[in-house]
Amino acid sequence: MKSSKRPTPFTLNLPPDDRFVIAFSGGIDSLALISFMSEEERNRSAAVYVDHSLRKREELDEEIKLNRKNARKLGVPLYIIRLGEGEVERYALEKDCGIEAAARSLRYSALERFREEKGYNWILTAHHLNDQTETLIMRMMSSSPFWSYGGIREMEGHIRRPLLSLDKSQIKKKVRESGLKWSEDSTNNDENYRRNWIRKNILPSITKKQKLLISSIASNVASLPSRSVDVTYYGFYRVTINSQSLLSSYPWDREKAIFSALNRLGNKKRIKRSLISEVLKGAERKNGRTELGDIVIRYFVDRIEFFSIPSSFIAPYRGDDTHLPLGLKVSSSSSDPLALRIPVSALKTAVFRKADANDEIELKDGMRRISSLLKDHHIPYAIVLENSGIVEAVFLSFLGGRDRLSSKLLGKDGIIVSVIQ
Repeated sequence: MKSSKRPTPFTLNLPPDDRFVIAFSGGIDSLALISFMSEEERNRSAAVYVDHSLRKREELDEEIKLNRKNARKLGVPLYIIRLGEGEVERYALEKDCGIEAAARSLRYSALERFREEKGYNWILTAHHLNDQTETLIMRMMSSSPFWSYGGIREMEGHIRRPLLSLDKSQIKKKVRESGLKWSEDSTNNDENYRRNWIRKNILPSITKKQKLLISSIASNVASLPSRSVDVTYYGFYRVTINSQSLLSSYPWDREKAIFSALNRLGNKKRIKRSLISEVLKGAERKNGRTELGDIVIRYFVDRIEFFSIPSSFIAPYRGDDTHLPLGLKVSSSSSDPLALRIPVSALKTAVFRKADANDEIELKDGMRRISSLLKDHHIPYAIVLENSGIVEAVFLSFLGGRDRLSSKLLGKDGIIVSVIQ
């Protein structure tokens, strides 16, 4: 008996018993994906639309209305996740990235939460051959590191991209055959976004054969062997790389580890080959330091430490609500037996700040410059607790050192105070 299924031009190649969340924007690409899925995997799929609240409410409401109509016609349930007004802009400021990158990050976070909560196995996105071509051209134009030429991966974590081998012309054909109307994001015409500029000014002159050739670059780079580099992230203020694992890895893995460390600490500048060479020489030398703006790199026998240095700040003590830079916070709970206990009387008018060059603290063995403690612990800066012009405590443990309390406060009962991630 012949199947009543309509033939598709390619195989989706999805696991037979799994359930799928379709990232659905309502545009022509995701509409093609939901159309394919409605034919093959309808009973195991759900479409999710993330409203970023970035465009006019009227435009978004019309788009959602059309999306509901299309999803209903294709027999796939549609869920709407709406982000708060200004949420994308706040995230972009917090992470020091563009609106486009912030929107993408929040969209994937929302889709992943939905996938976990509802018990789905995979998130499907509608990336296709043109997207892969645009991505590689964009990275070439911005002198991105070699390892990033792996481009868009067909499978990554819980994300699968079953349309990655299809050209845009095949996507359009599929949707037109279905008789469905799709929505157009007005921001897609804004050529201030580099990807839009590439799409409108470069892609029309590239043939499908040339797109496949460019895509093969991504496949070749993605298939290169890899050796894991031992990297430990401590919030946005410190990263540690094991020297031996770095030196024994492949060149592209070294580059990726160094780039990731610097990016995590807020570096947005292009990383020069000379800097990578300097870091590798420092790892072999096992001593010294490199400075890159507000990032300091120090080399030890077994590791490389990357530190993000905050600018000067003053933060009044407000318990666990005290605001510190670089994602650090104050905590009044700690299982560390060496955690500082500070009397309430010393906290009432206290402030946290970055240590100055001439700061001193009175310890059991007398007055010590904070700079000498930094030298002892091989770390580049400290946070101090000051009360009425006197340094009562020095916090170094969050950078791998040991916190110190003024000898005047030693032995007195008080509140646990720690600086943590």
